Amino acid sequence: MHYTVSMRKLLFMLAIGYSTFAQAGDTGLCDRIDIVKKNAQQQLERYSLMQFGFDDEGKTVSDLAIIVYNVNLPAQIRRVTFARGVSAGCYFKPIALEAGGDWGWHVLWAEPQGLLYARMDGEAWVSSNPKYLARLAPINPQFRLNGQMLTVTWQQTENGITVSMQAISSDEGRSWDIMPVDKARP
Repeated sequence: MHYTVSMRKLLFMLAIGYSTFAQAGDTGLCDRIDIVKKNAQQQLERYSLMQFGFDDEGKTVSDLAIIVYNVNLPAQIRRVTFARGVSAGCYFKPIALEAGGDWGWHVLWAEPQGLLYARMDGEAWVSSNPKYLARLAPINPQFRLNGQMLTVTWQQTENGITVSMQAISSDEGRSWDIMPVDKARP
């Protein structure tokens, strides 16, 4: 569920977030997704899915993270991937960050090796092992959530042939059926 906030409140939250990024390892110009929603205490929070720089024995490596901003608390950095990123460039492309009922988050992103999905617990902030929905670079990936039904669509090109694909989960992302889109279906 998404909430509408006043422009003044949103600008304040964004200002807090951007100053925190500048201090905490933001990888700069890489894509990110931001959503604003109320937490259990009915306070507005902003969640950003983005590539983030982490210290790994003295060198900075990038992984995917969810950054949680609340005007009353310091930013919380929740790592989604571990030891997957590289030290430079935009390795991750966030596609979707959606609340999954009262248990946590649906996270969808692209890497050079394909399209990945994970469920992330909203209390313990641990992620399931990422599931490859595609092993080829996705073109125009889209994510839809309808109750427990998740649908991801994209195109992929192999040997010069572009195919429309879809992945469907009827159990909140625990398991997936992945197949080409049948063009005969309405």
